[in-house]
Amino acid sequence: MASIGFRDCVAVYSKRSMLHAFSVIAGLLFCGSVFAATTFVSADVQKPDHPVVKAVEHMSQVLAKSTNGELSVQVKSNGELGSESEVLDKLRKGTLDMARLSMGVLGDSVPAAKLMSLPYLFRSREHLWSVLRGDFGERLEREMQASGLVLVMYLDSGTRNFYANKPIRTRNDFKGLKFRVQPSAVYKDLITELGGTPAVIAYDKVGEALKSGEVDGAENNIVSFVSAEHYKYAHYLSLDEHSMVPDALFMSKKAWAKLTPQQREQLKMASLESEDFMAKLWQEKERDALTFAKKNGVTVISKSQLAMAGIESFAIKLYSRYVQDPKDLDTVLQIVSAK
Repeated sequence: MASIGFRDCVAVYSKRSMLHAFSVIAGLLFCGSVFAATTFVSADVQKPDHPVVKAVEHMSQVLAKSTNGELSVQVKSNGELGSESEVLDKLRKGTLDMARLSMGVLGDSVPAAKLMSLPYLFRSREHLWSVLRGDFGERLEREMQASGLVLVMYLDSGTRNFYANKPIRTRNDFKGLKFRVQPSAVYKDLITELGGTPAVIAYDKVGEALKSGEVDGAENNIVSFVSAEHYKYAHYLSLDEHSMVPDALFMSKKAWAKLTPQQREQLKMASLESEDFMAKLWQEKERDALTFAKKNGVTVISKSQLAMAGIESFAIKLYSRYVQDPKDLDTVLQIVSAK
């Protein structure tokens, strides 16, 4: 066997070193491409401790775990990125990744969302979720897509109720009062039909408007009524349950296009788990909020104490105004009659 000289040993060692170096570099590049982390920014007008914010943060945790840190969501709460209308515009332009929005702000661009906003349409939460999981829910999602939005998940936001600086028990009690409403034609007309005056005001400005007397009342769910501190200025809460529409988390089409098919499935699974998390958290927070409101001087008027027949008879006039298409009328009748 021929002996190996010093130069030969150096040459062999150098080749091995170069191969090792190339393998290390290639490995780093490979890992960098696979584990490159993406953090989507999501907007919300609610405060950091609000259940909807917590639900999206929970989804982020589940998503980060299932993707080994590849995907996560950072929530910018408290209206940091603008009002719901401003955020909606950013989503459609693709300058914002995600946002939690009230369905009411979609009413002027998503016909099915406008139908959902019709007052006193749903009898219970069970009724609502049954409708959303059926044909109407499929239509709603298609129309959201057509308007430039990708639905990620629904978030149970309870029922919306009226609150004011005077008790609301009958339709006559609305007369002469100004109520803050969402930027939705349905809500504007609802207040008008009941005898009040609607005022569209950004959510983060409602507390000051109630305090200054710019408006006499507003309408929202019980948790937001307390978390936004509206209870300090509106001491009467009427549980009329005129609206039972969930909030929704949306993603821009631009952000959605960045996801692989596997990542989209992982996002969907994380959202389903967070929907359940939100439903349980919401019911707990709703009970706590109602107890807190009562302890802090709010008079709670139950549904049984309201002259609902008089209120509903005027409110449902909106059905014929907003449901002129015979097919939509059939849809509304199917929703009302659904078990």
